[in-house]
Amino acid sequence: MKLPGIAYLFFTSFLSMTLIFLSGCTNQEEKDMTQIPAPGPISVSGGIYRTPLRSNPATLDPAYVQNEYGVSIIKQLFDGLVRFDPYLSVLPSLAETWQVKERGKEYRFTLRKNARFHNLDPVTSEDVIFSITRLLRADPAPAVLPHLLKIVGAKEYREKNSEKIPGLEIENTRVFKISLHESHVPLLTALGMYQAAIVPKKEVIRLGNNFGKHPVGTGPFSFSSWDGEKVIRLKRFPDYYAGPAFLDEIHYKIYPGGQDPIVLADFQNGLLEEMAVYGDVKEKLSDTKGLQWFHRPSLSLFFYGMNLSHPNLANPNLRKALSIAIDRRQFVDQVYKGQFEIARTILPPGMPGYTPLNRVEDNNPDLANQHLRKAFSKKIDKLPELEIVSAFKTPRVEQEMAMINKFWSGLSIKVRAKYITDWDKFEAYLKSDDVQIYRYAWSADMPDPDSFLYSLFASESPTNFMKFYDGNIDRMLLDARGTTDPIERAKMYQNIEAIVMASAPLIPLFYMSVDRVYQPHVKSINVSALGAHTMPLNQIWLDKSSQSK
Repeated sequence: MKLPGIAYLFFTSFLSMTLIFLSGCTNQEEKDMTQIPAPGPISVSGGIYRTPLRSNPATLDPAYVQNEYGVSIIKQLFDGLVRFDPYLSVLPSLAETWQVKERGKEYRFTLRKNARFHNLDPVTSEDVIFSITRLLRADPAPAVLPHLLKIVGAKEYREKNSEKIPGLEIENTRVFKISLHESHVPLLTALGMYQAAIVPKKEVIRLGNNFGKHPVGTGPFSFSSWDGEKVIRLKRFPDYYAGPAFLDEIHYKIYPGGQDPIVLADFQNGLLEEMAVYGDVKEKLSDTKGLQWFHRPSLSLFFYGMNLSHPNLANPNLRKALSIAIDRRQFVDQVYKGQFEIARTILPPGMPGYTPLNRVEDNNPDLANQHLRKAFSKKIDKLPELEIVSAFKTPRVEQEMAMINKFWSGLSIKVRAKYITDWDKFEAYLKSDDVQIYRYAWSADMPDPDSFLYSLFASESPTNFMKFYDGNIDRMLLDARGTTDPIERAKMYQNIEAIVMASAPLIPLFYMSVDRVYQPHVKSINVSALGAHTMPLNQIWLDKSSQSK
């Protein structure tokens, strides 16, 4: 998530990252082929693209979406002022141009003339200011909020001490200005986050709480229908500023709780154009000719979060014992068929601030038992039984639970699994005092370490389900945001990560990658390092000449 026109201060840090994130595509019959475009059929319009959604989103209002299932749809319905290409460069979107003045304290944007909402109203400066303003009082607080609070008057407005925001100024219908108290390096990148998508003031006011069920955006596809927990349908928006999409419609078929075997069966039967690749999916599809396989590293982490306020997990030495006892290589090889790179840090490779020096020990039963003895000053007859909650109940997750139980049995600790396959209920449980350990995957909203460390560990972050509270860390996170030197800033995040890791609020297990398989007739696939759920589908087209009937 960088930018054109002006030199974003993290640019040099991302040059090396871009090399890491070159996407890979292999044909089932030629697995070593490079991704060099070959002559093929000319792009054609038409067709319905069917993709699985592993959980039903609670809303399609970008200000309130909290998980990747909603994000995947938001990316088709809405645009922000800027967008990110597959290699994480910041590019113009609804904002045609912008200027940065006053040493990074002032941004002046000019909107596109031909940008329109799905109701055909033009996108105006008033809509942009309204979109930013409503985020400042959104509850729960969106992940983008800390960046917006750098705007002059934003904090006072959020705290309801003022009804004006001097830092948001409209010059005319297409030009507006954002003024900050101080230079804030991640601001422009943050404006590309999905929550900062621009919404139509008129429609939000008219629909009120129903806007999330009947969204109106500016994206290449407009909302068509939402059939309960079955399917969400989008249709092509013919007046999209960048030109109409090739696809007629997108159908998000909902599989509550995951239902991986059903997703696989539907893909095999030609009822889906794509699916995620987990576990033995590749093996089960090995005889299918012509499938397109994509694999690339991503800025994401799979981990077990621990509720630090729960009496069973309040002791850091117990938490360290749990983490150290796990053999991550065996865990990934057996449960996930070696698909992912094992993780011993919070920040993934390729993220500015990543350092292997912060990695935790693993697969060391003796050290794990040493920490366990430190956790209890006197011998106790029975160690607490620990609960791990999962939003998915699949054979793979059950295998994972059995393996964790085996690792922790060496500590004489028993584990019980709890499954809450309704995502809203799952997140409600994470916010409760009852949660102990939870399975979670975190993908960066933007290529900035703040997207991990603030979102997961800041005291005021709505996704700090670990209930990690450290005033010093809060101050360090805020200081890092205002630091313009990229080397110094990276060191600050390294120090933050080291302090957090010493407390062991989570167990990093593996860095996730983007692994997808597509039907042979799907063309123009370009997966982002931020995840397949962030990929706009307006350039995708279906080759009817090769489509199975």
